[in-house]
Amino acid sequence: MQNATSQFSVISGLCAIIAPVILLGSDLFRLATGRDFEWTIGLWLAFVFFVPAIFGFTHQLVSMGSRLALVGGGLAFFGAMAGASMQVFFRTHAVLSEHGATGAIEQLTNTFKLVASTQMIGIAWPIGLITLSIALLLTDRSRWLTSVLLASGAGAFPIGRIAGSRIAVIMSGLFFVAAFGLIGRALMKRSEILRVPE
Repeated sequence: MQNATSQFSVISGLCAIIAPVILLGSDLFRLATGRDFEWTIGLWLAFVFFVPAIFGFTHQLVSMGSRLALVGGGLAFFGAMAGASMQVFFRTHAVLSEHGATGAIEQLTNTFKLVASTQMIGIAWPIGLITLSIALLLTDRSRWLTSVLLASGAGAFPIGRIAGSRIAVIMSGLFFVAAFGLIGRALMKRSEILRVPE
């Protein structure tokens, strides 16, 4: 059982390192090329990798006695799933835009129930990450830098995505690369502690 947990810590740790790199790389690609279709695929892949990273991080904090981590992890997981699913919505926009169907794009954008059920629920992602950063700080004050980086990335995320600030998008990505890099390293280090010699 411990070896299985150890292996999961390695997988979630690797995903924590990979996910934000894909996210930042996809955003930089979009800013450089303006290609939205490929960008949505990159973001979808990033959020897929974020899911096991969040599971591993949440499990680590819960095993250290944090109940708040369950709330943060649940919100972050829900937000990551929303982030992945909304890429289909954005991909549809991209295809319609390529075909000059501006009327259809406007109609989709102004359909409240569609926007509410895809984009608006994504706010759970930064809220969940901020909650996890608080849980981390309360559980292990020596990891304050990880907590600050994670909260900073989460705070900049909606500013970049909702307010349309390119600088905030890049800053959020950089904070995530640093924060989840530290989280991933901690998860893989934990796997060595959990591993039982055969």
